[in-house]
Amino acid sequence: MFSKVSFLVLMLFSFSSIIKAQQNYTWFSPLDDKHIEGRVNNQQLTGFNRLPDELEKQVRKPVWELGKNSAGLYVDFQTSAPEITVQYQVAGGLNMPHMPTTGVSGLDLYAYDPMDKVWKWAYGNYDFSDTISYTWRNIGENNNFKYRLYLPLYNTVKWLKIGLPKDAKLTYTHTATLKPIVVYGTSIGQGACTSRPGLAWTNQVGRAVNNEMMNLCFSGNGRLEQPILTLMNQVDAACYILDCIPNLAVTKSLNEKQLDSLLVHAVTFLRKEHPTTPVILTQHSSGNISTVFNEDKNKEYLQSSRVLKATYEKLKSEGHKQIFMLSSEDLGLDLNSTVDYAHPNDQGMEHIANAYINLLKRVLK
Repeated sequence: MFSKVSFLVLMLFSFSSIIKAQQNYTWFSPLDDKHIEGRVNNQQLTGFNRLPDELEKQVRKPVWELGKNSAGLYVDFQTSAPEITVQYQVAGGLNMPHMPTTGVSGLDLYAYDPMDKVWKWAYGNYDFSDTISYTWRNIGENNNFKYRLYLPLYNTVKWLKIGLPKDAKLTYTHTATLKPIVVYGTSIGQGACTSRPGLAWTNQVGRAVNNEMMNLCFSGNGRLEQPILTLMNQVDAACYILDCIPNLAVTKSLNEKQLDSLLVHAVTFLRKEHPTTPVILTQHSSGNISTVFNEDKNKEYLQSSRVLKATYEKLKSEGHKQIFMLSSEDLGLDLNSTVDYAHPNDQGMEHIANAYINLLKRVLK
């Protein structure tokens, strides 16, 4: 029989092993070192939040709470270490019914290979305990890769530290050298429902362009609201993306005229401070999935997308330059692209990312 004494011995052995492992590593805190990428007003933010403290009283509570999720945040660094370990804790549930733990609460590590000039993905072992850990082994000793570590999409990170074998060096880098691209959107932009953070469409686009992606996407709450537009306006951006149509269905509470007014205001407000900065208006990503039987959803998606197209054409006719539209057809989702009525799976995310990449190549020239 397994005695209490045996149990205590085992616990002491496990604890001493953890302490020994900790002592064999050098630990770095990217938050304390002020090297978190992918957010507006980076130096003025608390913790891993995406929204500055002064917005807490200006935005609705759901927006503020979702702003604590680390969607789109990442750490760029360089090291020649053969092994990398990351430990962290999160404040929320680990997963959702339609989105796995690795996407909601997990990490993702990519390395840029300067020889092949491509991003490569590193597979890591993970343990989702009270303190979550990821470990990547045999990842190229002495290659001194530039790494990008993506943080969880749908959880709030309480603390995080990167561990390297003793005496290994870590240098923070800033890989993106061009003006940022600021995205205001919905759950789809936040990352629902991909299997891991690096596959969220904003993160895929970020690896394809040399611009920092700033993610202002809030699940169910991408509503073109003034505090978020004001925050966007503080960024001297390469491009603004307004991808809020999935949260702006034409209903009794929001008619077509009101939706048109929201879109016009968002564009003209951004244009006051940034008259030549490109603005992309995006239709509903699922607005072209004619194989779905649910007529109510099909009607909703098509109607709001039709309003956006009409608004876009009106703005163009009024002389607005550098206005672009990404259509449902361009996004190209099909019956294999979602986990439910709208949220893309990994295949759907790739469709969306490729559509944005193709458009941005033309927009950013």
